[in-house]
Amino acid sequence: MKSLFILQLVCCVITAMLALQLAMASLQVRWKVWRYEISRWILVASMLFFSVHYLLQMIHGLRAQGANVGAAFNILFYTPVAFAITLSIINIESTGNKVRRYCLRGMMAYILIAIVFVIGMFKSQSLHIGNMLYVMLGLFVASMAYFILIIRKETKARKQKLMENFGIDLIPYVRYSQASIILLYFAAGLLPVAILFNTLLYIIGPLILLSVIFFVHTFIAMGYYITPKEVIPEENDAEAKVTEAEDMKDGKNTHATNILTANRKMEIELALKKWCEEGFYKDYEVNIYSLATKLGYKKNELTEYFNQSEYTNFRTWLSDIRFNEAVRMMKANPEYSIDAISTECGFSSHTWIYRIFKQKTGMSPSQWRKQFASI
Repeated sequence: MKSLFILQLVCCVITAMLALQLAMASLQVRWKVWRYEISRWILVASMLFFSVHYLLQMIHGLRAQGANVGAAFNILFYTPVAFAITLSIINIESTGNKVRRYCLRGMMAYILIAIVFVIGMFKSQSLHIGNMLYVMLGLFVASMAYFILIIRKETKARKQKLMENFGIDLIPYVRYSQASIILLYFAAGLLPVAILFNTLLYIIGPLILLSVIFFVHTFIAMGYYITPKEVIPEENDAEAKVTEAEDMKDGKNTHATNILTANRKMEIELALKKWCEEGFYKDYEVNIYSLATKLGYKKNELTEYFNQSEYTNFRTWLSDIRFNEAVRMMKANPEYSIDAISTECGFSSHTWIYRIFKQKTGMSPSQWRKQFASI
């Protein structure tokens, strides 16, 4: 059991260090985004809980008492940790209503697991709960499946909303989302095996720990890029329901009626033209919410306007405005660097202007400039 103790000690120390790293990273971010910070401290708590779990395993030798005892104990600890990690993700991705529904369902699942454990202890009068362990395992697997489903659903919806309503570089978000999903897929598949079989624990345990380390560092990296404007504004309960219903309609392109009159469309078009002439597109953090506030229109009106236009959404429209301005600047100011033009036109990163040029011309900005800027 010496090797088991060493593995538990390593996991205990590393998870405690991850908690410390998450906490210390809050001092280095440029902006305090309240949703992200809440998720950060949820992760800190989950890593500390993880560390305490391994500490108790070492002190009381629960795994050494038998695979079934260790399995029951692990399920009691792993479930809330998985719940907290998922909560930290959907807290950023979803509205408050969805987060509250998730919390309620997650707590109900854990209460069921705890009840099964108590019943098993009552029947066996020991930690060896017999067949009730398999009931706990079944509930644990079902919980993990639900956690994966909710993350997959919310990250997909969030990505769609960002694609339509924000003009930022999505690479940091995509990396974080992919890391989140891979982590839970990986953990969900391996945890039941690691819980039940001591011999496989020495292989699976380090792999799961590595996936947790990767997830935490990806989360920290996201904090260096995320800005307050990248967080979708929180709606109240009634508005959230309306927004979700409208997003579903937008996603399916099933608008039964057009909410914009011809005069209203003309007003919006003129307002957008003036907005561009005044150079507000240069703000790389601009999104459809801030645009609606600036112009004095409802977000849904702007969404409908872009849906009916050749651009289909705000992101495509804004990218086109910035691309055309970049082309103009390359021709008018050949001495300017690509980075300077990227910043001046409102692109949030060099890679973002590169992808837009690749998408529209099939060439990088530098290649396009050499070939066409002098024409």
